[in-house]
Amino acid sequence: MAASVLFACGLNGTKLPTLIHISEESNVDGGFLISSILCQRLRISNVGTLLVCLQHGYQHYTKAGMRLGYDCNVFVGKTLSVLDPLTDIARDFPVSNWLISGDTNIADVLLQEIKKQIMGTNFSVRTHNTIIIDNLAILYNLGASKEDVQMFFNDLMHLTKQMDNLSLITKMSNSDIFCVEDSNISKCSSVHVNVLNLKSGLFHEVDGKLLIKRCQDENDDKCDWNVTAKEVLYKVNERNIKIYNPGEIGIKA
Repeated sequence: MAASVLFACGLNGTKLPTLIHISEESNVDGGFLISSILCQRLRISNVGTLLVCLQHGYQHYTKAGMRLGYDCNVFVGKTLSVLDPLTDIARDFPVSNWLISGDTNIADVLLQEIKKQIMGTNFSVRTHNTIIIDNLAILYNLGASKEDVQMFFNDLMHLTKQMDNLSLITKMSNSDIFCVEDSNISKCSSVHVNVLNLKSGLFHEVDGKLLIKRCQDENDDKCDWNVTAKEVLYKVNERNIKIYNPGEIGIKA
């Protein structure tokens, strides 16, 4: 199932590192990491998860969960809460609360909704809580500026410092295009997972490569990646994710 990829990334513990960022290179799909982490969090007793759906709607994660052996709907309203702005806009257009005007931007509105959820009763009673945001880059498509997205992340980072039982997981697609913004966020993270294409091109046994970096001191505001990066190859199948060490199957990573 999803256990092998989480073990490879060092994300299989009950309490996750405080800040985890996933960089997704163009033409690769790192969404399997979000689904795998969600699966793992939901299976731990009394751990709260807030899923912020920007790239995919909630129904996508419901279907992905079924393939990985869990049902999201069982946990909704209990240990799982969901913010799904795009689905809400499509359903309630043109009167959706997410359709903003004036000086307010979508990142500000989303930040307030996240804080409202995390400060609520459902999360205050949990031993540990996790915010999962499936693609920060979508905020650009919704009218947020690069500065808005950086401030959005910084505010959430400060929230994790105020609450010692809170982890934040973010992903940014097209990280090779938004390289400055992605780099700024990754440097603040305690774990950085880079989802990359293979240098050798397409290969039927492997979908891509994960470059995993961990910070030596999680309390540093700016992480110094003074560690040896770990590389693994991955293959996403219908119901599981296979992990290989570079050279194991004789291709150039």
